[in-house]
Amino acid sequence: MPLELENILITGRTYEEYAAFFDLDENELVGKKVLDCPSGASSFIATARSKGIDAQGVDILYENRIEDIYTQGKVSIEKIYEDSSWMDGHNFEFYGSIENHRNYRENALEDFAKHYNNKEYAFMSLPKLEFADRSFDLLLSSHLLFVYDDRFDYEFHKNSVLEMLRVSKEVRIFPLIDFQNKYLEEEKNFSPFVYELLEELKEFQCKIVKVGFEFQPRAGYMLKISKH
Repeated sequence: MPLELENILITGRTYEEYAAFFDLDENELVGKKVLDCPSGASSFIATARSKGIDAQGVDILYENRIEDIYTQGKVSIEKIYEDSSWMDGHNFEFYGSIENHRNYRENALEDFAKHYNNKEYAFMSLPKLEFADRSFDLLLSSHLLFVYDDRFDYEFHKNSVLEMLRVSKEVRIFPLIDFQNKYLEEEKNFSPFVYELLEELKEFQCKIVKVGFEFQPRAGYMLKISKH
């Protein structure tokens, strides 16, 4: 049964944002298979493939028609920016302005919709990915895990990360805070699920990495996980 798109805010990020989120060097991506999970309405795949990078995206959204995803994406952007007070206290060093922040959202959606196809974008729903073991060299996961720890429980997070590690040699997740950044004033300001996962994933090499992107306060970190 298709998602009720009218109840979902659909946003996308650009290749440039991904490069900042995940501390990516374009040279390190060439010759590697990359999975964007979930890829939403982001244009990372479109730009990556234009650069000769073997990238693919998966998302639960893709059970819907691209026309419907695009329409809801446009509606979502209007809703997000009709009151921008939620951005108070954020760091605009990367974007420069609220207007430019919106431009990134709009450009991502437009490029995604133009590029979308059934070969490079597949309908899948975490925590199950329909790929063989170690199908990818690198998996990038943006703005789902940890961000919505009030909607997805710890078991979902753990099972999703383990599934990501099954299909990819390395996993990078950004950001590590929850949507409301409610632990901002605490010493351990990431989602509690981050710390629980670090305790459980002892057989993997886990590293919290400071990246060159911080929009929300104290949120400029990603989790990098790979086999020892």
